[in-house]
Amino acid sequence: MKTKLFIITIALTMLGMACDPIEDTSLRNEFAKTGTPVTSAELTKALSVTQPIPNSDDKVEGDQYVVINNARKDIAGTWFVNTPTGIKQYHTDYDTIVYAANGTYDIYFVGLSEKQAVRSETFTISVTNCFDEYMTFLSGAKDKADKTAKKTWKLLNHPLAFYNGMYGAWKYYDMTPGQSNYQGGGSVLTADDFGKYMVFEIADSKLTIYDKNNAVLNTGGWGFSHDDRGEQIAGEVIASVPLIATEKRWQNFAGTSTPYYILSIDSNTMILCLPGTYNRTGEDWDYDASYYFFVTEE
Repeated sequence: MKTKLFIITIALTMLGMACDPIEDTSLRNEFAKTGTPVTSAELTKALSVTQPIPNSDDKVEGDQYVVINNARKDIAGTWFVNTPTGIKQYHTDYDTIVYAANGTYDIYFVGLSEKQAVRSETFTISVTNCFDEYMTFLSGAKDKADKTAKKTWKLLNHPLAFYNGMYGAWKYYDMTPGQSNYQGGGSVLTADDFGKYMVFEIADSKLTIYDKNNAVLNTGGWGFSHDDRGEQIAGEVIASVPLIATEKRWQNFAGTSTPYYILSIDSNTMILCLPGTYNRTGEDWDYDASYYFFVTEE
């Protein structure tokens, strides 16, 4: 009987030891604070964020090249670089970042000093030299140095290449002319409208509207944005003069203050919408809009 009791006592003792884990201090020792870290100002002084190539209108290269450098090799860390698609991390002391879009961006560095994280001050850079794909779509320019580029646009050869209708139609219907019931009502276009064309030039962002006999009807300027307004809109074409068929719109056109929404755009086609108002509070069908289908001249 005593033997059995002794065995049970040993088992309980071993069980108690198993429930009391031995502390692994290796991680704690590795990251334990060992002294006074550098200050944020001291760390910032050891860093540089530069744009070594100045912006120049006649060169493709420019301020989209950004060089980041950490001169304190004893302080390892990570660069946090703001980009058009979010924050990217660079685990390096030195690197060159090539931005793909113009804008203002923040960059900062988080280093490990005396086993403590220290964040630098924020560097703010402005990128102005990038060549946007919409420039290529609209003017045909290959890059920023392509100063003589120009592109001709005209109405799609279809009776409903322009029509007035419900705002937001692209969210509910096939936008192909003639394929949607809401496009009913007949064409308001004439042979003169199909003979007109417009030329977008990269130089000075010049826009010229011509009639079918190549006579100039209007001249002005053009621009664009990538503002999607949260409505499946690809951006805006901003023109100081009305585009082809705009005189047949239901809506008010007031130059650059009334941009055309870009519903779709590529190298050969462009679908635009001129909304009746830019401040909507009701449902889409409470408002109207005009639609334009343009193609490049072959």
